[in-house]
Amino acid sequence: MANEKNYTQEELSALDPQKLHWLLLEKEMDFGKASLELQRRRSHGRIHVPAEEVPLSEWESGHHLIISPEVGFDIYNLHVFLVGRQPKTEQGRYHTHGDAVKYYLRGRGYEFIGDQRFEVKAGDFLHVPANIWHGTQNPNDEPLCFLAAQQYPGTFRQTPTPFIWRDGPKAPSVGELSEKEIAKLDPSAFFHVYIKAQMEFGQVLNEVQRRRGQKRVHLPAEDVSLHDFGPGEHMIIGPELGFDIYTFSVFLVHVPPRQKRAHTHGEAVKYYLSGRGYEIIGDKRFEVKAGDFIYNPANIYHGTENPNDEPIRFLTWQQVAGTFRQVSTPFINLE
Repeated sequence: MANEKNYTQEELSALDPQKLHWLLLEKEMDFGKASLELQRRRSHGRIHVPAEEVPLSEWESGHHLIISPEVGFDIYNLHVFLVGRQPKTEQGRYHTHGDAVKYYLRGRGYEFIGDQRFEVKAGDFLHVPANIWHGTQNPNDEPLCFLAAQQYPGTFRQTPTPFIWRDGPKAPSVGELSEKEIAKLDPSAFFHVYIKAQMEFGQVLNEVQRRRGQKRVHLPAEDVSLHDFGPGEHMIIGPELGFDIYTFSVFLVHVPPRQKRAHTHGEAVKYYLSGRGYEIIGDKRFEVKAGDFIYNPANIYHGTENPNDEPIRFLTWQQVAGTFRQVSTPFINLE
């Protein structure tokens, strides 16, 4: 029978090992049942959210899910929602979770991250590092509203542990070989090529990890004018820029008139700021416009087409390169 008691940290610390083991199994099974329901909802395979279904300008209070497995998206690493704080409130103070990035749509207020306090306003970005106590305060006379992209609960922050072998095997780089040449390598030669590729990747990961040490958090609107960015992909928040973030990076993408771009990568969510065009995801085609959201599943070839005379600009929250999509494997006792 499920144990409904909520334990304090002191009570958990006092449990003997056997009781702690059984309590862990019990709670994992409860979590596993919820995870199976999430998997069922993910099977709906939603992709597109038209602006008409998410009236961001009308939501002034509460927590509104936009893209997440609960509402039918086959997404694992992050979810996106809108939070509205009414005037003269401190709701949301003092909680903790995984990586999160906030983009403020309107209003102004304060964010507390650990022992730091930041004044925030419409147009600002803020990174909340994983497992740090934080909260939002709105002492003003207007609502404070923001889009939040947050590491999905129950997933883990993947910390780089690169393999570096200073006197490693001499082998050609993967970039020097075609796919056919790699396929013809005998197991020993392929092992050496694989290890060399992993070490080269690891050396770059070490530099990314060093930059995370800058621990940047706040990005004022004056430093990131979204409508002034020219063509291409512009990183706004990511470890390469000194943010201690592991789950996803944030980019502003500008697709010029009469152009298109296509590629594949990990999970991503797009929010269209201006323009209109088409998103091609696998064999599906969606017409998109300002205010819409699109979810790109991992490892599916996709692209943006702009057949019109004005550029398309969108924010995208994209799974950090080199990380893995974490799929639920719940423990369920059927007896």
